[in-house]
Parts: sequence; structure tokens; C-alpha cells
Amino acid sequence: MFFLIFVTVNPKSVKNMKKFCILLVILTISASGLFAQSLQLQTLSGQIILNGATIGLDSTLYDLTVDVYTELNLKNISGSSNDYKVLKLTKKLKAPQEATFCFAGGCFPVDDTLSPTTLTLGPGEIDNEFSAHIYPQAASGSSLVYYKFFNIKNLNDTVSVYVQTEIWHLGINDQAVTTAELGVAYPNPANEQLTVGYTMSGAETARLVLQNVLGTAVREESLSGGSGKIRMNVSDLPEGLYFYSLYANGKSVSTRKVVVKH
Repeated sequence: MFFLIFVTVNPKSVKNMKKFCILLVILTISASGLFAQSLQLQTLSGQIILNGATIGLDSTLYDLTVDVYTELNLKNISGSSNDYKVLKLTKKLKAPQEATFCFAGGCFPVDDTLSPTTLTLGPGEIDNEFSAHIYPQAASGSSLVYYKFFNIKNLNDTVSVYVQTEIWHLGINDQAVTTAELGVAYPNPANEQLTVGYTMSGAETARLVLQNVLGTAVREESLSGGSGKIRMNVSDLPEGLYFYSLYANGKSVSTRKVVVKH
């Protein structure tokens, strides 16, 4: 003998339960990813780059065939050895510019989105061979490329960065109208303050901008025509690599590097 038990189920309740289960799975995966990050991105000077941050590169070029690139350190901050790959996703690219990268001993064609090579890092080990490149191909414009690094044994173990590039072309006619040159900052490395010399003509407005490696302006000073020197206080800035740029009539016409070290 057996009994059949019929249960009436509200279709709406089943639908809501499915939604809840899907949401629970998504939250579980996301939570596991939050606590699984073993790889840390750094500048070459050791400054930590937050997961999902954007690195800004501003370049004004006389020669639009010059490679524009940035280099990063990759550090294994876990207690075990791990194997990593990197995925490249182009979010925005001004044709015919091309985006590519170097990773784990190789530099790859522009069509490669996943690194053919694998990077093995032991506990605390640092690799400094990753670089992200934009080839202008004689075209000015802006680009945004996303790089996601992941542990091939744990796909929830990831870290990512956006590389945003702004490229302008300063042609012969522009050179005739505006001439500008930045001197070398001193002292370099700078501790409390740095001094920058400049010469300039033909610009209606000009300013000196100090930016960190993420492209954030941390200091800015207006400049007068002719030549002169500008002093900037850097005593309260974090240690690391910075870029100081001379902007004439709203465009960056010269950029140099300086290190802040206390």
C-alpha cells in the first residue's frame, strides 16, 4: 500500500525562491573572491595600487609612432606559491591605435587577450616584468584597457587595474606657436620640497601639475611667461614615483619624472 500526497505550490513562490537561490550563489562567489586575493599590484617604486584602480597616462608626442606604456610590479602576498595569468579587455581604443602587453617573459601580439605564458610567484616574491602598451599608430585620442590577473588554480583569486591613456599630437604648427621646456626637478629624490625650472613662450595660459602614478593631480601652480622656477612642497605626500607636467593652453607639452622619498 502506498499513498500519493499532492502539494499545491504557488508558482510565484517558486519564482521568488529561484531568484533567491541565484542571488545567494552570486553573493557566495563574490564573498569568496573578496578574501582570496593573493596578488598585489604596485608601482615600480613599491606604491600599492588598489584593486580596480585606474592608472592615467598623459602623453603629448611630436612623433605619434612612439610606444606609450606603464610598468607594474606584481607581488604574491600569500603564504604559498601560485601560478598567474592575465586577461586583457579593451574598453575603449581610438582606431588605428593598438593595445598590447608584456607578462611572464613574453610580449604578445595585439590580438592576444589571454597571456600565453604563466607567472609563478613564491610567497612574498615580486615580479617587475609586466607592462601595458599603447601604440598610437599616428593617431591621437584616448584609450581605456582593463587587465585582470588571476590565479589559475583559484579563479576567485583576482586583482585588476584599468590603464587610461590620453595621447595628443603636437605638430609643427603647434611648435611654432608654443615652445616650452621643463628643467630637471631637484633634489630628486625630493624630501620636503622640489624645485623645477622652465622656459616658455607663445602660451596664453600655463601651469605646472604634479601627478601620482594613478593620474591624480596632487599639486598645481600657475606659471607666467618667459622663464622661471617653481617650488612645490612635497613633505606631506606619500613616497613614490610622480610625474610633473607643463600645461600650455590646456595641453601637456612636457612631462618628467620625480621620486618623493622621506
